[in-house]
Amino acid sequence: MSLSHSSALILASSLTLTLACGGGDTPPLPERGANGSAGSGQIQGSGGSGSGLGVVPESGGATMSDPNDKRDIPMRTKVCDPVTNKCTCLHLALLGTLSSAADDPDTTAFTTWLASSSDGSAVATNVPTKPAAVDAAFLASYDILLVANVNGWTFSADEKAAVQKWVEAGGGVITLTGFLSTPAEAVATSQLISFAGLGYTSTTPTAPKEGEKSPVYYKGGSDDLKLCMNWNGTTASTAAKPFVTTPIKFTPQAGMLEKLTLNLDYVGAFIGWPVTSPADATVIAKDPLSGGNMAVAKEVNGRGRIYAFGDEWVIFTNLWEQTGTPSNPTADMYNKCWVPPSGTAAAFFHSVQTLYQTKQFWYNAINWVAPPNECFTIKDPDVITVVK
Repeated sequence: MSLSHSSALILASSLTLTLACGGGDTPPLPERGANGSAGSGQIQGSGGSGSGLGVVPESGGATMSDPNDKRDIPMRTKVCDPVTNKCTCLHLALLGTLSSAADDPDTTAFTTWLASSSDGSAVATNVPTKPAAVDAAFLASYDILLVANVNGWTFSADEKAAVQKWVEAGGGVITLTGFLSTPAEAVATSQLISFAGLGYTSTTPTAPKEGEKSPVYYKGGSDDLKLCMNWNGTTASTAAKPFVTTPIKFTPQAGMLEKLTLNLDYVGAFIGWPVTSPADATVIAKDPLSGGNMAVAKEVNGRGRIYAFGDEWVIFTNLWEQTGTPSNPTADMYNKCWVPPSGTAAAFFHSVQTLYQTKQFWYNAINWVAPPNECFTIKDPDVITVVK
């Protein structure tokens, strides 16, 4: 997967994001600078006006309180642009690039989806090269760090301490790995989350294409539908790419972790790197072949949250959209891929879009690590955003 250095997720508007006052002696995240974010080279999202956290599909209504979120930290209040009427609550920093050594590393579907579906309620700034200092001043512009391909980056002890303090005050971190699939990458990506006992091991991951042997089921069904993703691609480089992945099954959670796995069944991974999990973290998903942890979540100091995922294919277009034509080997398998049978009014053919819930994965991940806020949402019929 690859996002060029000049690309970004969403345009950071020139807005001031202020924080609501917290209760008690809870240390809030530092207030933002005048422009609400740092850096440039961003893309503007589109769509209607923002609504709220926990938007109910179709109605567009908002639920701004999550009964499972007991954190005593300031709510991020929305700041609205009087010209566009878009309201922003969250600011993300994408540390590193999305450049991957994979054969088909396109990330257009991911970046376009977030830009067009978040409706400006979350903005992200690319930070493709190591900042001069990842300190309190830098971190004050953001609510979430998305740590991607940071191979070659070295953080000082002071920078790691600054990130720890920021997380302990309510900041959120999402980490990915697998861009180069080298032991050195495990070390590089672990730097900013090691204080919490989290990180990536340099253990040899699952061998390439072994994931083809792993079954995938639809909504608890008993038919292995993995071959439904075995399509002839439009080019040799895109043929059957979803089929080679390992289906990563998520374990439904309750309480404060409920919205991390809400309506999430599977995503795909390829050569995933195991995530280390301390006793006070929760393993959300494992690699069915290696048994290694693939998704681990931890709340830090009762305020900040870290979500570590052991692969990078969740931002590849080929795990968002199936291209080409079905190439199932038998009529029986082909028929199983239709729900209900082909020819009926409501029929659809299973593919990566139905068997992997990649959009839901990203909404849940951002929504869970984010501090309480007034307006983050994703408007997409494939994403259920109801907060129970």
